[in-house]
This record gives sequence, structure tokens and C-alpha cells, in this order.
Amino acid sequence: MSEDKKESPTKTNSDSLDLKKYIKQLWPLRKKLFKIGALIFLLSVVIVAFMPKQYTVTVTLAPEAGQNGEGMLSGVASMLGMGGFNVGEDADALTAQLYPNIVGSTPFLVDMLDTRVKTANGKMDTTLQAYIISQFTFVQKVKSLPYRAKKAITDMFKDPIVLAQGGESRYLTEEKSGLVSILRECFEVAVDKKTSVSTIMVTFNDQMVTAMVADTLVQKLQEKITEYRVAKAVDDCKYWEEIYEESKEDYFTKQNDYAKYVDTNKNLVLQSVIAEQERLENEALLAYQIYSNVATQLQMARAKVQEAKPAFVVVQPATFPYEASGTSKTTRVLIYTFLGMAAVIAWYLFGKEYWAVCKSKLKELKQSNKKEKSDKE
Repeated sequence: MSEDKKESPTKTNSDSLDLKKYIKQLWPLRKKLFKIGALIFLLSVVIVAFMPKQYTVTVTLAPEAGQNGEGMLSGVASMLGMGGFNVGEDADALTAQLYPNIVGSTPFLVDMLDTRVKTANGKMDTTLQAYIISQFTFVQKVKSLPYRAKKAITDMFKDPIVLAQGGESRYLTEEKSGLVSILRECFEVAVDKKTSVSTIMVTFNDQMVTAMVADTLVQKLQEKITEYRVAKAVDDCKYWEEIYEESKEDYFTKQNDYAKYVDTNKNLVLQSVIAEQERLENEALLAYQIYSNVATQLQMARAKVQEAKPAFVVVQPATFPYEASGTSKTTRVLIYTFLGMAAVIAWYLFGKEYWAVCKSKLKELKQSNKKEKSDKE
């Protein structure tokens, strides 16, 4: 313990000496640093002034009701006399954890580009794709010049990417692929694993555009999830409708055959006539049983289509954002000024000396290489 106590004063003394050393190095440069700081501050103000405001709209979706089909379908099954009918035994593959994947998928984002939006000042009433293109700042346009030049050259020799969806083909050009990437950064979906509550956040430069896009995104997400959920049940329902029509036609045919045979041979008491009559009657009864069972299955399939439709509860709907999100402009200016001054001070304290040492070493290497060449000659 005594040794630690002895060491601690020496450490504090060395730290204070280092601080004094740094202050002595920077003190003669105080006027220069002040001018540089003022210049960095002005540049930060200009940069932040050209940065557009960001507005965020948050929408909250509650867990879906009726996800498990055991409630209503079990009651329908018991009413139809199908107590042993298994309902809801297939696990639902589309859970709330997949919502971020759906929103971030390329087909979903391509559909979102066609959304009609309107700015808060009413100057623009166009598609989301045109709005994103119009929001490119001067700095972004300058940065994208090499990309656009490359794109113009490659487009002459490159076929567009084909994106298949629903039996149709969509041509995803390189420009649209870039727009999809930008749009993907504007959306954020978070799902609580415990409660399955989904939080959707949409961020854009305009208040009205942000609210309209958020509302459209939730609507399209609900439609997409409903389409996924109902697809299997609709296919099953179509299958049972086909079987129902076939069993119905078969039952009516055999019932008519039995009735015609009885009417034709009602006065005959031959054993062969009686046997044929019993056979036709049994076939008609069997066809009726099949027809009745298929009709019950069809009613269950139709109920399952309705049950498969998810019931969304929007806890927090999309609202018009009055305040900008993210870091304030004042804070950004202070952060940029601090980082710039920290970089300048680090240069004068450490970087300048290190750069001088590196330059001297490079000169020594060049001189030694020249001597080696001259010696060889």
C-alpha cells in the first residue's frame, strides 16, 4: 500500500508536466488557432445550413389477432359434427419477426417508389421516385458525377436486371437500384421479441411526404402480409370447390340412375332386379356421404380463408411531424467545430513532428539508394 501511495504522486506530477508541455507548445500558436477555429466554425455553419432537416414518423402495430385458427374453426368444426378435425395445426411461417425483411425486400421497395406524395408547401405532387431524385443536394450531385458517367457508359453495353414478381417482369435499372438503396435507408422496422409489437419509422426531408409515405407503407405491409397468409387457404378453398362440384355431379347422376331403375322395374319381383336395385341404392348412398363430407370440408375451407386474414391494430398511426428529428443544427455545428479543432491541435502537437521525421527518413532512404547506385556504377 505504501508503494502505491508513493507511485501515485509521481504519476500526477508527470501528467501535469505533460499538460504544461502541451500548453507551452500551443501558447505561441494561440492567435493562429483562434483564426483556424473561427474558420472551422464558419465552415461548419455553412455545411449545416445546407443540410436539409429530417422528419421522422413512427407507427406502432400491435400483435395480430386471430393468428391461431383454433378458436373460431374449432367451434365451426363442432357445429358441423367434425370433432376430430384438426384446425390450426400448421405453424404460421410468417411471424412479426419477418416484417423487417418484408419492408427491406427489393420488390416491396420498388412498389413504394410509385407512391404518390405531396410536399408540405404544395409545390410538388409527384411519385416518391421523382421526389427522391429532386432532393439530391449539390454535394450529392458532385459526388455522383463519376457514378453517372460510369452508368452512362455501362448502360450502353449492359442489359438491365430482370426482377420477376407475380409472373411479371420488372426491369431494375442501375438508377432504380440506387433509389431502392436510398429508400431502404429511410425505413426502419423494429420488432419487440417479447410482445411482438412492431415499430415502423420513416424518415424524409419533408413533413407531409414523411406522413404520407408512412401511411402508405403500413397499408402495403398489411396487404402483403394478408396476401401471404391467405394464399394457402385460398388455394385449399379452390381445391375443395372443384372436389365439391365433382362429388355433387356424381351424387346427382347416381341418384337419377337409381330412381330411373326403380321406376322402370317397380312391378318386377325378380331377385336380379332386387339385387341391382340394392346396388344402385348403395352407390347413391355412398355418393351422398362423399358429397356431404366434401361440402363440410368446403365450408371449413371457406371459414379458414376468413380466419387466415390477420387483424391489425394500429396503436400509433402516422401523424404529421411538426418538429425535426435527429441532432439539432447548433449541436452539429459545435460537434464539427470541436472535431476540427481537435484534429488541428493533434496535428501541431504530434502530427507535424511525426511528418518531419517521416520526411527525413525518406530523404535518407533516397540518398542511400543514390549512393548504392553510384557505387555499383
